[in-house]
Amino acid sequence: MNFAQLFQSTYAGILIYPVLALAIALLLTRLCIKFLPKLGFVRQPGGRHIHTTSIPRGGGIAVIIAFFTASAAFLLGTDIPGGQEYFLRFLLPALPLIVVGLLDDRWEISAWIKLAVQFAVALIIWNQTRPQYTFFNWAVPWFVSLGVTAFWVILVINAFNLIDGLDGLATGLGIISCGCMAVWFIFLGNRAMEVVTIAIMAGALLGFLRYNFYPARIFLGDTGSTFIGLFFAILSLSTTDRVVTLTSILIPLLAIGVPIFDVFLAIWRRSARKLENNHAGGIMTGDKEHLHHRVLCTTQGQKATALRLYLIGCTFSVIAIILLLLRQYAPAVGYLILMIALLIVLRQFASIELWDSARLIRNGLSKPRMAICLHMAQPFYDFLAIALSFAIAANLSLGSCQDLRLFICCFAPLALTLCLSRTYRVYWVRAGLGNYWRLVLTICLGSLASCIVAWFICAEQLINTYQLTNRELLAAALLFTLLNLFLICSERFFIHYAEGYLYKRLFFLFQQQTRKRMRRILLYGGGRTCRFFANQLYNSASKDGETIVGIIDDAPTLQNLIVHGFPVIGCLDQLEAIWNKRQFDKIVVTMLHIPAEKLEILKDFCIKHNLELTTYHTLEEQLLTKPETTTP
Repeated sequence: MNFAQLFQSTYAGILIYPVLALAIALLLTRLCIKFLPKLGFVRQPGGRHIHTTSIPRGGGIAVIIAFFTASAAFLLGTDIPGGQEYFLRFLLPALPLIVVGLLDDRWEISAWIKLAVQFAVALIIWNQTRPQYTFFNWAVPWFVSLGVTAFWVILVINAFNLIDGLDGLATGLGIISCGCMAVWFIFLGNRAMEVVTIAIMAGALLGFLRYNFYPARIFLGDTGSTFIGLFFAILSLSTTDRVVTLTSILIPLLAIGVPIFDVFLAIWRRSARKLENNHAGGIMTGDKEHLHHRVLCTTQGQKATALRLYLIGCTFSVIAIILLLLRQYAPAVGYLILMIALLIVLRQFASIELWDSARLIRNGLSKPRMAICLHMAQPFYDFLAIALSFAIAANLSLGSCQDLRLFICCFAPLALTLCLSRTYRVYWVRAGLGNYWRLVLTICLGSLASCIVAWFICAEQLINTYQLTNRELLAAALLFTLLNLFLICSERFFIHYAEGYLYKRLFFLFQQQTRKRMRRILLYGGGRTCRFFANQLYNSASKDGETIVGIIDDAPTLQNLIVHGFPVIGCLDQLEAIWNKRQFDKIVVTMLHIPAEKLEILKDFCIKHNLELTTYHTLEEQLLTKPETTTP
């Protein structure tokens, strides 16, 4: 093989063309550092920005030119079928995005204008490929396909745009995402063109990272960050234009996990605050609570922050590769690993969003209008839950959920049973245990009625067409019933306990992660009054910044147990030892009647240690005496 043949080889292209992109990016980035400030492409310090000196921005143009130059040399200079069309798939939507990015880096245009251009870019991408999505064996209509494509493109573009707030962060995460996506395309097979293109993008980003890592000499700007997002949006859509599966959705999400997670938190955080307070900023209002801001508060260094977020990005990529390896043999194991990882990440990084959501739930449910809207939406949620239960059960048992007659037979009896019962006369925010038992019984009876109707009307079809045995029919009916129970009851359970228990748990999480100083309260007495006080304390948003550290009680049976969610850490005789181990600011007596000698002990202790001592009562107080009537 001579040099010309080697240069045109797809396998050699994995090394040659990325190196070409790397060299071009290095050269152009040095030129951008020199000439962009003269053209006015400079980001000044201040506001939400972390840097303290003026730094050139718009350097992403070097990445773009390096990528398209090396890609043109590969796709147009070799005899690869469809190479020209593939090249235009990136070039055409990139052109308007590059123009708007340059204008924004120079003059900072409106966010709504950028959003409109991003939608136009998504329309170009959809028109190029006209993807035909299939979900649960159901062909998605064109307008739904357009909406999904536009949502995904805009989401990924803004994900990389928002994460680009730290030296080298978006660039480094882009390189990590390239590695994960390349592995994915290798697993798919016969995708050498995509693999080489990804390697070219990684080379261009690596060349730019040389001058973008801390301390940065140039920034990507909107020009570069939005183009990186566009690249991954187009790349991920090229694998989901056949059949939408859980794996085909999760892999690109994990490959660009850190930017996606950051934009998800931003939308969550800003939406919760806007819903709670109309005067708060909207979704497109910037703040300093992105992932890199939070990690920076703990590391106190941009380099350490970037490296830590790189590590998180690598973790997401490793989980994606594990899903790929286990997708045919043990997919449930891969999904379990993913769920555990997501729970850990949410607990570590989403304390602000969880706290805002808990506050929104508590304040929202206390407003009559919000509570009425929630109550009126209850039937619609139940109907959606029944439909989802049918879709899951039918897809697992029959391989399809498109049988309309079977759907009506399963949906109508249960929906009618819920409507005819007293289910929708219950205000579920204040429901009692008896209401839940009646709901469970209603769902079981309604599901049984649905299964009986489906059997009498569709029995021949189920046995002959789908060839189901009696055991399989029974399993499908049981699955349908259990799914209805879980989806309908869990929603009401969540609403009922969101005000109290959930709010309290999120309060603790927020306190731990923000390290906010709270006034520490020790309770004396673990009876019902203790529970009433705790509910009032946390449901009133802890106006004074107070939190309970534990309970002391003289009952021997309660020692070292958890009462009302708090530990019983001793008795009154051990008060001095408890103070030496965990100091507190206030003692609240939560007993209806306290002996005088014990009250004197508490008073002496509080005077000695300069503590506040209060008592909490929940007693009936007579406001008006009924006048006695005299008989004549």
